[in-house]
Amino acid sequence: MLQLLQENGCRMATAGEYTMRAYLNGRMDLSRAEAVGDVIASESAAAHKQAVHQMRGGFSKEIDGLRERLIHFASLLELELDFSEEDVEFVSREVLRQLVERILRLVEELILSFDLGNVIKNGVPTVIAGKPNAGKSTLLNALLNEEKAIVSDIAGTTRDFIEDELSLGGVIFRFIDTAGLRETTDTIEAIGVSRTQEKMRTASLILYLFDLSDTDLVEVHRDLNKLDNLGVPYLKVGNKLDAAKLNLVNELQITYPDMLFISAGNKENLELLKARILELVNLDKFRTGNTVVTNVRHYDSLTKTRESLLEVLGGLDQLVTNDFLAMDIRRALHYLGEITGEVTTDDLLANIFSKFCIGK
Repeated sequence: MLQLLQENGCRMATAGEYTMRAYLNGRMDLSRAEAVGDVIASESAAAHKQAVHQMRGGFSKEIDGLRERLIHFASLLELELDFSEEDVEFVSREVLRQLVERILRLVEELILSFDLGNVIKNGVPTVIAGKPNAGKSTLLNALLNEEKAIVSDIAGTTRDFIEDELSLGGVIFRFIDTAGLRETTDTIEAIGVSRTQEKMRTASLILYLFDLSDTDLVEVHRDLNKLDNLGVPYLKVGNKLDAAKLNLVNELQITYPDMLFISAGNKENLELLKARILELVNLDKFRTGNTVVTNVRHYDSLTKTRESLLEVLGGLDQLVTNDFLAMDIRRALHYLGEITGEVTTDDLLANIFSKFCIGK
C-alpha cells in the first residue's frame, strides 16, 4: 500500500514532520512540540510525567506569563520615547524594578530546576565505590537482579567500570560499578582506580561500601574524610553483614548512626538501601507539580534572559535613558521567545525535529 502511494507521487513523512507542521501552523508552541519528542524518548515514569506536563503547556504558560509582563512595560517605555520632549512618565521606575526583580527570581528558579530536570530525563549517575573486595560487583548484580559483573574473591577483579540502569520510584538510576580504591603497582589496575576517582567526582550520588569483615573504625573514618572533601552526596554502606565483626558493627552504629548495614550476597536490607537512595535524590519539587526545566536549549535561553534582566537592573541603578532600558528588555524578550518559538530559525527547527525517532 505504501509502495503504491509512493509510486503515485506521495512521500514518507520525515522525522517529526507532523509535529513540526502543528508548530508551523500555530497548533502548539515550540516547547510543547519538543515535549512530544521527550515523551517518545522517555524511559521512566518521572521523565514521561514531566514531558507530558510540558506537552500540555505547563512550561509554556510560565514563559508566556513572563513575556507578557515584560512586553507591557517595554511598550510603555517605548511610548515614553515618543513623548520625550513633553517629559511624560508612563511607567514608574520603581514599579519596573519590582517587576524585573520578580521575573528574575522566577527565571532563577527555573534555571536551578535544571539539575533536577536533567536527573529526571537522563537518570541519576550513581557510583558504587569502595576498597577491593568490598562487594561492589555483588551489590550491582543484586540491585539489577542479574549477573552483570564478574564476582570473585580475588582483589582487583574489576579493572574498568560497568554501568547499567534501574528504575527506582519511577526515576532512572545509572549504577556504575568501579575498580576498588587502593594503592597499586599494577598499571592496568591503576588506570581503573584513576577512572573510579574521576567517576566519583562527576557522580550525583556515591554508594560507598565498607567490608564489615575486613575493616576497622580508623579506616572507615579516614575514607569518610576523603569523601567529605569530594563534595558529592554519598551513602555510607556497611556490606557483608552476614560475616561482620559484631563489635565493629556496634561501634559503627554509635559513631555513624546514618550508616546502612546490608549483605549484598544475601540481598539483605536491599529494599532499605533503595529507599535511602530515593531520599537523597530531591524530587519534592517535581512531585508537587512545579515546572522543571529538562531541556538544555531552554536552560541556555533562560541563562541569557537572566543576564539581560541583570542588565536592566544595572541600567535602573545607573539611571540610564529609556532607549537603553528598552534595548535590554527587548533582549530578554528575545531569549524568552526562543523557548516557545516566538523567535526561531530554520536551522534550529530542522535540528529539533530531526531528532524525533518516529514521524509523528
